[in-house]
Amino acid sequence: MSARPDSAPSRRRPPEHDGPPAEERRRRLPPEERKRQLVAIGLQELATRPIHTLSIDHVAEKAGISRGLLFRYFPTKHDYYVAVIGAAARRLLRAAVPDVDDPTDDQLRAIVRAFVSFIDRHGDNYQSFFQGGFGADAQIRDIRETVKNTMVERAMNATGTTPTPATRLLLRGWWSMVESLAVDRTVDPAFTVDDVVDHALEALPLPRT
Repeated sequence: MSARPDSAPSRRRPPEHDGPPAEERRRRLPPEERKRQLVAIGLQELATRPIHTLSIDHVAEKAGISRGLLFRYFPTKHDYYVAVIGAAARRLLRAAVPDVDDPTDDQLRAIVRAFVSFIDRHGDNYQSFFQGGFGADAQIRDIRETVKNTMVERAMNATGTTPTPATRLLLRGWWSMVESLAVDRTVDPAFTVDDVVDHALEALPLPRT
């Protein structure tokens, strides 16, 4: 019977060039902190790839955990994608705000321009979130409705519009047009970002204050 070696040769892992620091990957994180870390990695990955190509194995590797452990925090791949899309939507809403400290600023223009600029930078992912196959999902539709309702509220506040069912309906339709122009120009840039903003404000179905 042949002798069994005391130990198998160790396999050296290649150095990590991205993702969390090694000490963060090794230490045990509280559940909510780990979930935030995994979502943050997903957002980083969206800078270079559409969400439907986002690999769960790759995300787990960057976090320094197993695929099985990732699924303890997000039971399915779909749950993880929804969490990442929700975080991306919150990032958009944080970006699309006027400068409240500048009383001379055109508040509505600032809101619209921030939104259109965000779409200009992330158009492919925005379309895959809300206009591709993901857009048919009820949870994703709820995220999109939250974005639209928030932007409509901001538009009403910026214009001093009294919130009635009629004005809300008009502004929802108007905001859908803004969104469509912003997305379409990423495919066919016949207009600049500022052109889209100008056309959007000219089409506003309410008097400007």
